[in-house]
Amino acid sequence: MPPFQAVLFDMDGTLVDTEPKWQAAEADIMASFGAPWTDADQAHCLGGSTERVARYMISLIEAAGARPPTPDDLIEMFLDVMLQQLRDEPPALQPGAARLLHDVRAAGIPSALVSSSSRPLMDAVLAAIGSHWFDLTVSADDVTRHKPDPLPYLQAAQVLAVDPDWCLAIEDSPTGAASANAAGAFVVAVEHLAVIDPEPRRRVVATLSGIGLAELGQMFIPPSLRSG
Repeated sequence: MPPFQAVLFDMDGTLVDTEPKWQAAEADIMASFGAPWTDADQAHCLGGSTERVARYMISLIEAAGARPPTPDDLIEMFLDVMLQQLRDEPPALQPGAARLLHDVRAAGIPSALVSSSSRPLMDAVLAAIGSHWFDLTVSADDVTRHKPDPLPYLQAAQVLAVDPDWCLAIEDSPTGAASANAAGAFVVAVEHLAVIDPEPRRRVVATLSGIGLAELGQMFIPPSLRSG
C-alpha cells in the first residue's frame, strides 16, 4: 500500500482539460478592451486564482490605454463566460485521470479536490465528472489565501484529519506545485503547459496515463524499501 494518508487533486488542467476554455474566456474578454492575450500571459496565470488573474488582466488593459473594469466586474464577466462554456461543452477527464481516481477510491484513501477556481466553476466541473470521487472539495472561495500559498492544501489536510507531510498532491502548474510542497506534501506534477522543476518531494511527469496508485507510491519509496 502506498504510504499516503490522502491524495489531493488539483482540478483545471490536472483532472479536466479546461485550460483551453480558460484561455478562450480570457482572450475574449481582453479583446473586448482592445488588449492582447498571449500564450505567455496564459502560462503566467496558470494555476492562479480568479482574483490573481483579474489583477493581471487589469494591468494589461491599463497598459493598452483602455479603462479597465473594477476587479469584481471583471471576475463576474469571466465567471459568466466560463460557466457558459462549461455548460455548452462539459469538460472531459484528462488521460489517465479516471484510472487514478478509481484506484484512490478502491484503496479507501481519503481524497480532496483543491482548486484555485471559484465554487461555481468547481461545481460545474463536478457536475460533469462526478463529486463521488472526493471526500472534500476546497475552492478559491473557501480559503483566505490562494496558491502558491500552502493554505488550500493545509486546510484540506486539516479537514480530512491527516498529516500534510504524508499527503500526495497531483498538480499541473508551478503555482500549484509550490503550494502543495509548501504545505509539506509529496507532489506529482503533470508538465504540459508550463515548465515545472523537480524537487526532493516532487516528481514531474508528462501525463497521468499509465500511472496508478501503485506507480505513484513507487515514485517516492526508495527501492530498498519496496516489497516484492
